[in-house]
Amino acid sequence: MDVAVLGIGFCGSFPKSEGLSYRELIRRAAVMAYNDAGIEASQLEGAVSCEEDFVSGYSISDEYVPDQLGVQKKSVYTICGDLLHGLSSSVMQLKTGQFKLIAVSSYSKASNILTKNEVLNFAYDPVWNRFDVTPNYLAGIEMQQFVEKSKYSADDVAQVVSDSKAKGLSNSQAPYGANLSASDVLNARSVASPVTEPMIARPSDGAVVFVLGTEETAIKKARKPVFISGTGWSSGNSIIERRDHATSPGTANAAKMAFAEAGISNPNKDLDGIYVSDLYAHRCLMHLDAMEIEGGLNGKINPDGGSLSNGDLIEANGGARLYDAIAQLRDEAGSHQLSSPKRVAVQGWRGLPTDSCSVVVVDRERRIQS
Repeated sequence: MDVAVLGIGFCGSFPKSEGLSYRELIRRAAVMAYNDAGIEASQLEGAVSCEEDFVSGYSISDEYVPDQLGVQKKSVYTICGDLLHGLSSSVMQLKTGQFKLIAVSSYSKASNILTKNEVLNFAYDPVWNRFDVTPNYLAGIEMQQFVEKSKYSADDVAQVVSDSKAKGLSNSQAPYGANLSASDVLNARSVASPVTEPMIARPSDGAVVFVLGTEETAIKKARKPVFISGTGWSSGNSIIERRDHATSPGTANAAKMAFAEAGISNPNKDLDGIYVSDLYAHRCLMHLDAMEIEGGLNGKINPDGGSLSNGDLIEANGGARLYDAIAQLRDEAGSHQLSSPKRVAVQGWRGLPTDSCSVVVVDRERRIQS
């Protein structure tokens, strides 16, 4: 059974969404998605919410989701992870045959967080890893190891920032697009050497909602369905001291799962577009390496400018990239539209200090099942 994305909604990205609570962000994105899918909220049979209580500042914050999504007294499953993790769960639920329509949501109200570094610190081991320094130190260790062991240099990492922010200037939803040279990036304020300030995605507010359905529902209801042909998820070692900081095994394993399911043998030839997490610039190249994508950053990789231009949407980052991927497959991406893409892969990463990653492959056309 194929699963399709029937509707998409994205309210964001905003450096500050003043006048909009996180509930209103979710509701606006939901209405967009339902209108796009041509459905009423009452037709949904359940939802998956991707969020973290600690970041939201509310205990059991997903209690508010049913009202915003219009799924009161229906199944709501919560995942503390990137939206792509939740989407993979939704695909499995639909393939059981017990559901035909499910909403998947995530959001960021980062402007409510006054001390992001202190929040991030709580993800580290309290005895061995929670030092009295910026929690971005792990990014510094990663980048040091990555440029020593890979084919890339610090100049290449800086060029990722320059290219990504330049792409953002063509995307109306990318508030951090800019003209920066690689030299500007390298000479900027150091955060955790060799990581400089522009190499880190800045916080953003926003919400993203997708409507997923079975192939039968897609054929009957969807305006422009996009089919999910492969999903995969994996995590690297949770113990920081036991990791190879130059690689992302979480991405490598997730990509193998998704590519195998989608029948992709050569991602460089089989994919027309690729989105990867670039919450830190070196991670963009690291994730591409893990997916065995050659050539570094180019036109078909993160055409929307990635998180470096759109901002860090916390658990909604993968969702924002998937939103743009689906717009690409529908030929609705506007000024940064790729040339008639047929198949796109989207990679998500939950961020430091994890190596918790997911990969989703989406197709313009339904794949013929044998």
